[in-house]
Amino acid sequence: MGQVNPEESLEIGRGVFKRLGDCTASDIESAIRLIAQRRIDRAWIAEQAGGPNRGELTIARRFFANATEAERDLIAYWQMVKLVEEAYAGYKRQGTH
Repeated sequence: MGQVNPEESLEIGRGVFKRLGDCTASDIESAIRLIAQRRIDRAWIAEQAGGPNRGELTIARRFFANATEAERDLIAYWQMVKLVEEAYAGYKRQGTH
């Protein structure tokens, strides 16, 4: 993963920007949802315009094919956070923590 610049501006809602260093976990999750929704929308429109499956990329492949490195890093980081949260919740259920 690349370096994180806390001064970078992050869009956390349509037209709503916040300094990355000031973002809460909820803000980051909102930004990821916004990025994902825009990519899915573009991929869906492209798929619908293409007609029946002609061997083109699926929505998921189009989503990641056009993601910037920073977007992929942010998504990967958030995925890791979710995995850790799930593991911690599992440990708590088992009474091992």
